[in-house]
Amino acid sequence: MTSNGIVDDLDADIVIDPNRPVRISPEAMRAVKAATGTTFTDLLQDEDPSIQFQVAAFAALHKRAVRLGHMPPAAELWERAAAVDLVFETPAELDPTNGASSTISPPSVVTGE
Repeated sequence: MTSNGIVDDLDADIVIDPNRPVRISPEAMRAVKAATGTTFTDLLQDEDPSIQFQVAAFAALHKRAVRLGHMPPAAELWERAAAVDLVFETPAELDPTNGASSTISPPSVVTGE
């Protein structure tokens, strides 16, 4: 990663945030169709979740490759999307290990006062 926070390695982990939509450019949509023979929309509706995650990874890798100024062939990018590690972020308030209470009751309910 560079000092300005931009990932400078095409194969670095990809962070998946369930609170953010998949963002993909029209160019990347054409590239995913060239690599797979299937449209972006059809791939996202695939019954196999691994294909859906691979599409999300492809979109992120394509954006990263554009930023780096080196675009591999679409088929190679699709294969990289299948192999790259995905990191799933979870909102801190849903993390059961952070010790916070999941209740939002007033303190009187807990203490009985």
